This record gives sequence, structure tokens and C-alpha cells, in this order.
Amino acid sequence: MQPVPTTNSNSDHYNGDHIDGYVDNRVYLALKARAVACDFRPDEPILLKPLAKHLGVSTPPVRAALNMLVAEGLVKRAPQKGFIAISLSEDRFRGLYSLNQFLLDASLNTRSLDLGKLENASARVAVVLSILDSDKDCSPTMIARHTGRLFLSIAELSGNPHVIDSVNRINDSLCFMRALETRHLDETRAELTNVCELFLAEQFEATSGAIREYHAARFEALPLLLDALKR
Repeated sequence: MQPVPTTNSNSDHYNGDHIDGYVDNRVYLALKARAVACDFRPDEPILLKPLAKHLGVSTPPVRAALNMLVAEGLVKRAPQKGFIAISLSEDRFRGLYSLNQFLLDASLNTRSLDLGKLENASARVAVVLSILDSDKDCSPTMIARHTGRLFLSIAELSGNPHVIDSVNRINDSLCFMRALETRHLDETRAELTNVCELFLAEQFEATSGAIREYHAARFEALPLLLDALKR
């Protein structure tokens, strides 16, 4: 049994708060990957026994892992139903986009930026920019992952653990949707490149504006994206 990983901005996984106790790390990551990929049917019960059989474990580790995902907002509990997958509603995604914008605005508008945090964030954003600028074809999943890293780097300027954790959770909740955006919205890579360049130029007001335009495009495209997601 392994402890559930805590939040780590350098990790490939954007995890939520650590909860005291231990869960099977393999089970947790396997179920989280399915939840992030919207692999469970929305609003339908998640059955423990078939999952346990598939993963070769008993039901308690599955229940413990699902409880972690409830805490991270990727799964919910409902009376008489137990664990169920989150609904893929337009309101839910609009709320996530709006919250992400609010948190990033707050991080960029910090009155006195810590130079050490700014230097660290800039180094990580520069890595994201180098990947976006490269001639290599990045998969939609790769773009989604680097989008999360970009926004997390900006959030860390706030120095506020609640802001950082919230952006971590949004990254998890939007991971699959962001990959879908990359497939359907041709300007995604250029939009993210622009955000990186403005941030590295320390034009923080313009960076906020570019992120607002990024989210506005997603608000407009939500019906198309949800239709593609539900096929």
C-alpha cells in the first residue's frame, strides 16, 4: 500500500489535497485516469465489484480511491446510488472556466510579486513555450497537459495554497476537455503560445487579457465540444 501522492507542481498528475490515511496508489491512479478521461457514464453509478475484479483487488481499495476522487471533485456521492460520475453539463464547464479565469487573474494581480516565485514560474513557462514552439507534433493530450502546467505556474505566483490547489483540481477536471479543445479549436496552440510570450515579457495585464480571450473562445465553443464529448 502506498500513500496517495500529494500536490506536486512538477508531477505529470495534478493531484488534490492529501487526505490522511493510505490507499492503493495503483488503484487510485487507474481510477483517476478513467475519471479524468470521462470514461465513466455521467450520472450513473460506478460499480465497485466490477472495478475491483478488473484491477485484481478487493472492494475496499476501490472505495478508498473513489473517496479520494470525491474529495478532488472528479466523482460524487449520491443518496441511494453511491459513487456516480460527474455530469458533463454546460453549466459545469462554464463554472470551471470562470473559476480558472478568476484564480489566474488574482495570481497575476498580486500587488507585490515574489521575485523567486516569478523566476521559478518563468522557467516553467519557458519550457511550455519551447514545446509549443517546436516543430514536433504534440498530441492533444500533451497540449492539455502543458496547458495545465502553464496555468499552474501562473497560479503559484499567488503563493496561496488554496489558489494553487484549486487550479490543480481544475486541471484534473478539464484535462480531457482540453484535449478535445485541441482537436476542434485550431487556434489553441497559438493562444497558449501568446499567453506564454506575454507572461515571459512580464506583461501581466495583457497576460490576463489573453487568458480571458482563451476562455471566451471556449465558452463560445462549448455546445460543439460537449456534442463531440458525448458521441
